Amino acid sequence: MTGRPEMTADASATPQATSLYVYGVIPAADADGWPGADGLDAPSATVRTVVAGEVAALVSGLPSDRIPGRRDDLEAHRRVLSLANERGTTIPMRFGIVIDSEDLVREELLVRHAAEFADLLRKLHGHVQMTVRAFYAEDALLREVAENDPEIVRLTAAIQGLSELESRQERIELGQLVSERINARREQDEQALLDRLSPLATEVRVDPPGSERVALNVQLLVRRDRRSALDEVVGVLGTALEGHLALRYLGPLPPYSFTDLSLEAGGE
Repeated sequence: MTGRPEMTADASATPQATSLYVYGVIPAADADGWPGADGLDAPSATVRTVVAGEVAALVSGLPSDRIPGRRDDLEAHRRVLSLANERGTTIPMRFGIVIDSEDLVREELLVRHAAEFADLLRKLHGHVQMTVRAFYAEDALLREVAENDPEIVRLTAAIQGLSELESRQERIELGQLVSERINARREQDEQALLDRLSPLATEVRVDPPGSERVALNVQLLVRRDRRSALDEVVGVLGTALEGHLALRYLGPLPPYSFTDLSLEAGGE
């Protein structure tokens, strides 16, 4: 599913004046208690539910010629999903899904993919997503490697007082060695952190670091009743690693990283 065109039953049909923006999917049993919330284009658009069988979609009206993409739209999307996540199990939809009518939401989304939604809701029941990112203090990794590796210390001493031309080969070797040692230390630190965090999670997803200063960027699917244990471990690690690594701890979040969906119209 990539947006409005994929959920349009007949591309030649005259579009309706109002489409529906889809935020996520919740159990149908939770639909009656949905409190409503401001959606995109608030306050004129209120989030409501569309129910089909055992699942319900969280939707709000959107003019058919309106294309979501503003920063306020993304914030509204996240705000609705955060509310849903606070209330219970939620399958977050990718930002920007617009479907042309309530009938299409029901038939092309909820009914067509009922089995996939049911499986996900069972997996996610009682869970939230927590994010842990570990950042090296500025120059901490390079300094530690440079000061504690005997071969790096030797090569560094060997080029002292020599011109770049005279020490060209040694400098190349030194640069390669530093890069290798940094990568090895980052992998070591990443694994050490995962060894402490993973036992508290039902599922773990390690994301690319995104920066040389990042030692770990991990998403944890955690049972709500294990949150306090995870909070404690992150707190202990933060204190123990102070000066070397700084931890950023985010959540609880809707389980964005654990809801892989392939909802193309026209097939399962």
